[in-house]
Amino acid sequence: MIKAYVLILNKAGTEDSIIFHLKNIPSIVNAFGTFGSYDIIAKLISDNEENIFYDITNRIRKIPNIRSTLTLFVDKKPGISKTNNIEQKVLDEHMAQAFVIIHCTKANESKVLTILEQIPEVIEADILVGNYDITCKIVSPTYNDISEIVSNKIRKISEIKSTITINVVNNQGFSR
Repeated sequence: MIKAYVLILNKAGTEDSIIFHLKNIPSIVNAFGTFGSYDIIAKLISDNEENIFYDITNRIRKIPNIRSTLTLFVDKKPGISKTNNIEQKVLDEHMAQAFVIIHCTKANESKVLTILEQIPEVIEADILVGNYDITCKIVSPTYNDISEIVSNKIRKISEIKSTITINVVNNQGFSR
């Protein structure tokens, strides 16, 4: 199973249109409007790496009003997943959520992943290939709580050098 995340910057106010187009791309399992450094995050899963590359280069990047993308490929090492599809749909609708992109000290990704698994609000995490080392998804009742989790739990992990928090906009997106 090949997995990737695509972070999207788009022309202001075009998020709904772009998310509508993303629904038609076969490998995209969910996409959310965000606030922070990026406007939309999309998660892609496929049995075939070529399908992921094709969907990114020939489908996502050709959607009107997308200004730029950043692709984060997930390593084949197992990650963390604490929810099933039904639970995730409830969380998508009723909870504040964020993705945290993490840069670790050299070769400490597995240790950080083990520590993240112990944080109850971390519901998903994967080791990445490239400039960033880990992505994790966190949920909490409010965005103030998200801020507290990132500041007081995640950033306190000594092996973490830096983080980027991408807050999800509730009710702007889809999950399959």
